[in-house]
Amino acid sequence: MTKYTMSFAAGLCLGLGVLAAPSAAAAADGATPTFTKDVAPIMMRSCVTCHRPGQVAPMSLLSYEDARPWARSIKTRVGKREMPPWNLDPTVGIKEILDDPSLSEHEIDTIAKWVDAGAPKGEMADMPKAPTFPSLDSWTIGEPDFVIESPEWTQPAQGADWFGDFYVDSGLTEDRWIKSIEVLPTVKGRKAVHHAIVYAFQDDKDILNQMLPVRTPDGFNANNGTRLAEYTIGNNGDIYADGTARLIKAGARIHFNAHYHSIGEEVKDRIRVGLKFYPRGYTPKYVLMNKLLSATGYIDIPAGASNVRNDGYFQLPKPTKLMLFQPHMHWRGKAMQLEAIYPDGRTELISSVPHFDSNWQITYAYKNPPVFPAGTVLHQTSYHDNSSANKNNPDPTNWVGGGERTVDEMSIAHIDFIYLSDEDYAAAKKPARSTDQQQQQQ
Repeated sequence: MTKYTMSFAAGLCLGLGVLAAPSAAAAADGATPTFTKDVAPIMMRSCVTCHRPGQVAPMSLLSYEDARPWARSIKTRVGKREMPPWNLDPTVGIKEILDDPSLSEHEIDTIAKWVDAGAPKGEMADMPKAPTFPSLDSWTIGEPDFVIESPEWTQPAQGADWFGDFYVDSGLTEDRWIKSIEVLPTVKGRKAVHHAIVYAFQDDKDILNQMLPVRTPDGFNANNGTRLAEYTIGNNGDIYADGTARLIKAGARIHFNAHYHSIGEEVKDRIRVGLKFYPRGYTPKYVLMNKLLSATGYIDIPAGASNVRNDGYFQLPKPTKLMLFQPHMHWRGKAMQLEAIYPDGRTELISSVPHFDSNWQITYAYKNPPVFPAGTVLHQTSYHDNSSANKNNPDPTNWVGGGERTVDEMSIAHIDFIYLSDEDYAAAKKPARSTDQQQQQQ
C-alpha cells in the first residue's frame, strides 16, 4: 500500500560523475562488492520500480551498463538518504512499514564501497533476476468492475507545475462496498503526473460520522471529501483485507486532485480510478475510514520564520485500529509527527517524519497496525519553515496562511483506520507492537 512519487522539479536527475581509481584499501580487500552480486539485489528491491524504462526516473538501473555511468551520483544520493525517498525516522515509533524501500546502513555502505572500488561489474552468474512488472497500461488490482474518468488535461512542454481539481459525477446508481481500488493516469501521462488523489463527496455521515467537513477558523475547508485512493509512482493500488471495505454511495461526486509538471513535451492525460466491489448484498465486518487530522486554529507563518508549530487532535470514540499515516503540507512543510495520548495520560510516539519534503507524497502503511482504546487522542504536530534555508520555499519574504493553493499551507495528517468491537480490541491488543517501550511516558 505504500505510495511515493517523484518530482523532476525537485532535482531528481542525478549528476554524472567520473569515478576515481580503486583505493589501495579497497584493492587490498578481497571482499570488494560487485554490482552483480552485491549492488544489483539492492537495486532490484528498492530502486527499479521507478528506475526502469517507461517510468519517470531519468535512467534505468536494471543492468550494470545502465547503472555504471551514474555510480558516483548513486553513492551521493543514497548516502544522504535522498534515494530511495523515505522520510520516516526508522529509529522511533512503529518501525515495520509495508513495502519499505529504504536502505539499511549496511546497504548504503555496500554501495559506497562498490563505487570507491571503481564500480566493478562482477560475474553475470551472480546477477539476480529482475522483478516482473505488469504492463504499463494494466491494472495491478485486476480488471475493475467500475471505472470513473477525469476530464482530459493538457500539460504544456514548458511551464510551471499545475495543481488543480476536477469534479465529476461517479455514475453509480447503487451503494457498493469497495474491495480494491487503483488510480491510474495514461501511460504517457505518468511522466507528467506528480500525484493524483481521488476523493468522494457523498452522503455517508451515518457510517462515517467522524468524517464530516471541517472548517478551520480562517474558512479553509480541511475536508476534500472521503479520501479513496492516490496515484504516485510505486503505488500498485490498494487491496483491502478480507472483511474490510470502503463504502461508495450511489450518486457520489468524485474529486480528482492532481499535480502535473512539464517534461519538455506536451502531454495529454486523463486520470482514471478503477474499483473492484464485493458482491452485491455483502456486509463487511470492518468499514475502512479516512480522517484528515488537520491543525486546529489558524495557520499563521510569518515571513522568514523557520519553526512554526501547529497541532491537530482527534479523539477516538471507539476502540480503533490505525492502518496508515500520511503527512501533508506544502512548500513550507518541515516536519510532522503523530502520537497517541491514552485515556490514562500516557503518550506514545507512533510515527515521525523529521525531514518532510513536499516533492514526495509518501504514505506509511503499518505492517502490524496498532490498536488504541476508546478515548485515545491522536495528536499530530507539524512544523513549517518559511525561511530562505528551505530549498523549496518560493518566497521567504511573504507571510503564509492556510489554504488550498500550493502557495498557501496545510497541516494535515491523512489517516486510515477501522473501528473495533470491544471483543476484537481485546484480541488485537495482545500481540506486542514494534515500538520502543521507553517511548511511553507520563
